[in-house]
Amino acid sequence: MDVSGGTGEVLVVFDGYGQARAGAERMAVRAAAGLAARSRRVTALASTAHSESVASLRTAGVPLYNDAAQLLQDRPDFAPSVVHAFDLARPDAPAEAVRLARRYGARLVLTPCSAPQVWPDPVLAGEVCRAADVVFALTVTEMTALSDLGVRGDQLRRLPSASDLTGPVDTAEFRRRHGIDGPFVLFVGRRMVSKGYRTLLEAMATVWHRLPATRFVFIGPDVDPDASAHFAAHADPRLHDLGTVDEQTKHDAIAACELLCLPSVADVFPLVFVEAWTCGRPVVSGAFAGAHQVVREGVDGLVVPPGPESVAAALIELLANDVRRRRLGAAGRRRAERSFGWDRVIDAYESSYAPPPSPAAPTALPR
Repeated sequence: MDVSGGTGEVLVVFDGYGQARAGAERMAVRAAAGLAARSRRVTALASTAHSESVASLRTAGVPLYNDAAQLLQDRPDFAPSVVHAFDLARPDAPAEAVRLARRYGARLVLTPCSAPQVWPDPVLAGEVCRAADVVFALTVTEMTALSDLGVRGDQLRRLPSASDLTGPVDTAEFRRRHGIDGPFVLFVGRRMVSKGYRTLLEAMATVWHRLPATRFVFIGPDVDPDASAHFAAHADPRLHDLGTVDEQTKHDAIAACELLCLPSVADVFPLVFVEAWTCGRPVVSGAFAGAHQVVREGVDGLVVPPGPESVAAALIELLANDVRRRRLGAAGRRRAERSFGWDRVIDAYESSYAPPPSPAAPTALPR
């Protein structure tokens, strides 16, 4: 499938988070690589990209530029038909995408990737949304939020989700390497208030009162300037703070844990939930707007109101009931196999790249 006009090339625009890859960056890189695998011409533009993203793009044969001026200088004949921007939590890249789409007369596609509550510049983000020809949303709640910003119904499309995990795992080696000899709860995410890492830290004491052998493993970079102080205040041999890890270690951790807990209060559709379900692990989620459209309550996970006591109660309930926990994990795995996948995501993207057909000229009535 090729788009009409221009060269048919797609320019994927995103920005990274430096020390660790967020889900939005992985979505952008996966999109670029998936499009290239379908013999599309793809170029990526990112002022900051994680080393694993750079390696993935190189393997896929996707040129990566760190600066728009350098791209224009190196490729004066470059004329994409589509500019696809990712992640309004990093608004400079989508804003640059708007400028480039206008420069080239290209179709502008946007995947916001993040909830409006975490957008650092809501005014700019709203302008980008309204400027796009197509805006992708992961849930009905996100579509409603985008509509409230002035995005028209004909601009909005639903997007399926997909796991970013590939290859084999070694759960025994993960446990041995990190000295984990009992059941453990896993947190994967950036250490920022909205992701709920503080809530989970505060829930640990209640869980240990009932289930003292439980371990807690945290993966992800510090974003809050006082994140390390919060971990120091809850120091315990049963708390394993792994910080930023590579993709294989993350995959091993998800496959080895009893359950994943992300008590987020502002999210859209955490990619790590799909990764947990792919590994047959249930999730405990915070009650962010739209959470019940992501997690099927009592089927593949639990959605809990904010607060350490409610999080602890959910963790205790699942950790103490092996049969139920495994049933929820198995349901999540079936859902991932049936409903999620990068082929579905790339199909959705490609369907948005072709502009709608021009309305047919009215047929003159016979005299």
